[in-house]
Amino acid sequence: MTAIKKGFINTGRTQVHYRSAGSGPPVILLHDSPRSSVLHLPMLEYLADRFTVIAIDTPGYGMSDPIDVKGQPEIPDFGDALARVIEGLGLERCPVYGVHTSSKITLSFAVKHPQRVAVAILDGLSLPPGGKGADPEFIRRYMAPFVVTEDGGYLAAEWTRVRDFGRWFPWFDRRAETRSKSDRADMTLTHGYAMDLFMAGADFSSAYGAAMRYVALPVVSQLKARTIFMCREDDVLYRYLDDLPKPLPAGCSIERLGPDRDAHRARIRSIFEEHADFKGASGFKAPDPLKDTPIEGQVLCGYVDLTHGQMLVRKAGSGKGRPIVYIPDTPGGTGASEPLLRALAQGRVAYALELPGTGESAPLPGPSSVSFAEAIAEAIDALGHSEVDLYAEHMSAPLAIELAALKPALIKTLLLDGVPVLTKAERRDMALSYCPALEADVHGTHFINAWHMLRDMELHWPWYDGRGTAARVIDPDIDGEKLHLLLLDVLKQLPHYGEAAQAALAVDVAALLPNVMAPTVLLKTDNDVRYASVDQTAAQLKKAQVLPRGKSGEARAKAVLDALAK
Repeated sequence: MTAIKKGFINTGRTQVHYRSAGSGPPVILLHDSPRSSVLHLPMLEYLADRFTVIAIDTPGYGMSDPIDVKGQPEIPDFGDALARVIEGLGLERCPVYGVHTSSKITLSFAVKHPQRVAVAILDGLSLPPGGKGADPEFIRRYMAPFVVTEDGGYLAAEWTRVRDFGRWFPWFDRRAETRSKSDRADMTLTHGYAMDLFMAGADFSSAYGAAMRYVALPVVSQLKARTIFMCREDDVLYRYLDDLPKPLPAGCSIERLGPDRDAHRARIRSIFEEHADFKGASGFKAPDPLKDTPIEGQVLCGYVDLTHGQMLVRKAGSGKGRPIVYIPDTPGGTGASEPLLRALAQGRVAYALELPGTGESAPLPGPSSVSFAEAIAEAIDALGHSEVDLYAEHMSAPLAIELAALKPALIKTLLLDGVPVLTKAERRDMALSYCPALEADVHGTHFINAWHMLRDMELHWPWYDGRGTAARVIDPDIDGEKLHLLLLDVLKQLPHYGEAAQAALAVDVAALLPNVMAPTVLLKTDNDVRYASVDQTAAQLKKAQVLPRGKSGEARAKAVLDALAK
């Protein structure tokens, strides 16, 4: 099994995410829209024996930040962004492969930055007739906006769009003559496509629309880099090979391929073999984005390598104060944590750790409360810290208590935002219902089920208990955009999303509390059933204080920072 790693490149105020595998000279793979580098997982496996294969998430897609330009981004903006990524990777020159949307990005990049191109492969370059971009009305309808709604209604609409992408072309033109006769994709592939669309969200049309507007034909004549125009005959864009200029610029050629996909990827491999720098660039090592200091207000993302795999870390702030490590409630990851992280990063570095098996963090081979605690400790060590303040929220709190008891020297102050102190019977019963199995199904109900589970966590404790005694009498934080980010973190790893919560429910919190040596701050919301055990928890700790939680993230951060300053 090929080891595939993930990383980020810092490009000013934004970051670009990538997947990589193998060793040897670097080669770059770009995806079409609205996909992400997930599209190239088979190619990463296939090429890793000879190359360092780097599959990049186009800005605005996958885990990459949207492109940092004023106004509507165009293809040359994406080409320049690619140049910054390659520079950030420390590469002078390398082969670049682009398909469909990214073939236009690669074209623009090759024209403007020919010195960085060992060879450019443009697979499926669209050349609309008349030397113009696509019809504006077509673009408007095809790029119908992706809008998150407070009631979750967008989930069904966007799942339907994903399925219709494979039924008609264009997807919005539902006539017999536009109907596809292809086999329906299996649910794993459909779910992966949907996740890419949902991750891009409102940005899904950025590179996609730019590619439709881009007039590529006159740009081709400006090429000076070695360029291969390629397409399979079963690709809807195959016919555009006939529309390329005659003659092509020097160093450019056309390759017409049959429908065989194995032959297609073998040809890409042979082109890379011919043009990659096997002597000068075989010692490639990606930079660590977390070693950089975030710009004011910026949250940097990166990965730390742990024994079992990678963990996603978000980092904000700078300064000499003791670092604070935040572990958000689970299920869910760190996607919605950035506002709180910025508020915590006052004169210190603040980190948010994405627990194994959620979001982008690799699952544990043997998930248990101890293995989760050890993974958190290993991540803190990988970040270069021997002592931190640890802030854990609700269902992550038992894991933080486990860590504080296991490694008392590591935790200077423990901050707990709600602690579920439950009897053995309560923990057993809750384990049966708290994180129900979620499986991708043809009707997209896994999206809707996960959405309502996460929303109900703000409304009831436990979330599945519909009795009046379980109602949380609070102003709920059920903002649609926040729920959307939590939803993505859950749905990225359907088989594993509930493992951290299950591990937390296995912890006998009451038995562990006397073993916690660190001073502990407990946040509390009065009359909220989810915080009913806070006073009981405080009574069992050696050094504890209870503080009002506050309604906003800023209020929570202020309570935490004020407590740490004492």
